[in-house]
Amino acid sequence: MADNNEGPLIPQHTQRAVFVLANLFLYSVAMFTLPFVAFFGVRHILSEYYPVNAYVVTVWSVVAAVLVVNLIICVYAYKAYHEKEYDEHGNEIDQHSYTPLPTSDSSKSDLNVKQD
Repeated sequence: MADNNEGPLIPQHTQRAVFVLANLFLYSVAMFTLPFVAFFGVRHILSEYYPVNAYVVTVWSVVAAVLVVNLIICVYAYKAYHEKEYDEHGNEIDQHSYTPLPTSDSSKSDLNVKQD
């Protein structure tokens, strides 16, 4: 077997699909674990170090968990929006550039308007 530095012969689109699925798995694990960490962490800190009643501890723990969930969703959406797109040939598409259509006076002549 010959030694080469090309790596495995996996198509580009398959590598991108694996990367996307790995990202989805990572964010799914974060959505499952981090809200629990935030809830019980805030609960522990408030109950151990601050003299507040149980209702206030529960409310702030839930607020922390909800904020963590929303933060994870926002980060996932931001990364998904700024992800590179590729055409069917594997060429990168610049999705955030806008090239306006050329404007000319010929568009007026396409209308069925009677000219004097």
